[in-house]
Amino acid sequence: MLSKEVAAVEEMESGLFDVSKDSLREASTSIKAADVTASTNKQSALSKPIMKRFAINVASLFSVHVVNMLLPLLTVPYVVRIIGPERLGLLNFSLAFVAYFTLLINYGFDMAAVRAIAADRTNQDVTNRVFSEVIVGKALLWVLSTLIFGSIASFVPEFRSHLWLHICTYVGSIGIVFFPVWLYQAMEKLGRVALFNTIIKVLLTLTVFVFIRKPDDYIYQNLSLSLSQVAVSFVAFFVAVKWFRITFSLPTVAQMLKRFRDDSTLFFTSVVATVYAGSNIFLLGIFSSAYNVGIFSAGTRIVGIAQAFVSLALNQAFFPIVANAFGQGEDKGLTVVRTIFFPVSVLMILISAGLWLIAPLFISLFYGTRFDDAVIVLRIVSLLPITLGLNNLFGVHTMLSLRMDKAFFRISAIGAVVSLSLNALLIQRFSYVGVASSWVITEAFVVFSLYAYLRYKGVEVVKLSYLREAIRFSKSRLSTLFKPKLWNV
Repeated sequence: MLSKEVAAVEEMESGLFDVSKDSLREASTSIKAADVTASTNKQSALSKPIMKRFAINVASLFSVHVVNMLLPLLTVPYVVRIIGPERLGLLNFSLAFVAYFTLLINYGFDMAAVRAIAADRTNQDVTNRVFSEVIVGKALLWVLSTLIFGSIASFVPEFRSHLWLHICTYVGSIGIVFFPVWLYQAMEKLGRVALFNTIIKVLLTLTVFVFIRKPDDYIYQNLSLSLSQVAVSFVAFFVAVKWFRITFSLPTVAQMLKRFRDDSTLFFTSVVATVYAGSNIFLLGIFSSAYNVGIFSAGTRIVGIAQAFVSLALNQAFFPIVANAFGQGEDKGLTVVRTIFFPVSVLMILISAGLWLIAPLFISLFYGTRFDDAVIVLRIVSLLPITLGLNNLFGVHTMLSLRMDKAFFRISAIGAVVSLSLNALLIQRFSYVGVASSWVITEAFVVFSLYAYLRYKGVEVVKLSYLREAIRFSKSRLSTLFKPKLWNV
């Protein structure tokens, strides 16, 4: 069953006693026409050339984020045996602290820019305008963030005691301004990003083995990450300007005010999402000990790599395809989401099961016996790939593509309240176990709320009638994606 057909049938059922035989015949004819049209749309939206680009972008974007997380992970067995759980907790607390400034700098520009450019990527004027507005907007917010960061780090005793650590971490925020991954994403050209990201970060990761020789050298871990982020960002920026023939023009005040106003909903959505998904380490560091932060960080590290695949690689690479499909029509976009729902769900379940099974081995191998308490954390958060995958399908791909930004924000805001309430109840008593449980419960609540709202609005994302089509689609596209000639581009 396709979306137009379902809509027509529902309309017929709701007005059954007011429909004449002639109008029923007309409806039947329109259903058949809709079936043909939707089938054509589905083929074009998920055609082999599109899936070919999708596969390359998945691999490219996944490699970017895996490199970001895996290279530090490869240094873990060396670093944690020198610095211990407490200093590992300080490193991750500093990253969580600076993440709030990263959130402010990004504002919501990235997702909005992808949506705007992907919908009409052949329009050079739109691309130039969006590029200029986003870069200027991020630069302005970086200045504001730096003033706030300097004030907190200098005058709040808890932060001033580790001032140099926070400065080393904050240097990476410069890269956030200039890293136009959103432009590569919108253009579905992520291969080069992966290449120079990998080369630069491999080189800079080696500095960890050179500079970290004693416990007090731990700050060089975050400094290495920051410098690599800045280096990658500048290279990606200048390559993008040349590759996509960008012409920069300074936006007017009116244009910038409109950009901030238009993207404000996505920004506040990101804020509340960060409260329930990204504030766990920060809250644990404020209300508990550095040791507990270290245990929680060790338990959630590999889940971060899974997140890279779920929400940062698979969904970021898939989002331009969905945005482009919705740009051609709501029915076409929904057909794409419904077809991909079952394969993605199965994949997320397999990832979660794998994480649960390897938890003891992973912690023992990478962190050693001092981090044995992290096993239970990893097994709790192993459920997150399932909830994160569904969250992205229902929220990012469907609600944002249907311009339900405000509803998405409200649900995320409620999720933030739930998260803060649960953390207030659980941190003091259950420490890192309580925070891990709060995270999973909150994500599950948000997923259910997103699905319930879509059902309330008459948008059916989960349709069993698409299961057979999803199986057929998965088989055909997997055979396409794994052909050797696919990657000869």
